[in-house]
Amino acid sequence: MVEFIPIGKVVSFSGRREDISEIQIFVEYEEGLKGIEEFSHLILIYLLDKSKFSGLTKERKGVRVGVFATRSPNRPNPIGLSVVNLVERKGNTLLVTGSNAFKDTPILDIKPYDRWDSIREIRVPSWHNVQ
Repeated sequence: MVEFIPIGKVVSFSGRREDISEIQIFVEYEEGLKGIEEFSHLILIYLLDKSKFSGLTKERKGVRVGVFATRSPNRPNPIGLSVVNLVERKGNTLLVTGSNAFKDTPILDIKPYDRWDSIREIRVPSWHNVQ
C-alpha cells in the first residue's frame, strides 16, 4: 500500500491559470521552503481528490486514446502536476500563477523547476487539447 501525507493545500483558485493562486504549506513543513523564493518556477504535485476514474481510454477530438496520453484528472492514480510561476513567498504561503488545482486540493510535494526540466522542442498530436 502506498500512503501520501499532504504537505499543504490550495487556498484559492479562480479557475483561470493566469490569476494568482494561493498555496498554503502546513506550518510543520514550512522549513522545507527555505530557498524556494530564489526560483522563478516550481512544480506542484497534488492529489486529484475530486476525480473519478472512468476507464483507460478517453475521446479527444474524435480520436480514442489511452488515459496516459491525456492530462485527464480521471486516472488510476489521481496525481496531478502543474508547472507554476512563483510570484511571491509569504512565510508558509506561496503565491503562484499557472496552477490548475482547485481550492482545497491537497499538495503532496513541491519541486523547483530548473534546466533539467526544460525541453524546447516537443511533439504534440493534433487531437491533444492544449490551451
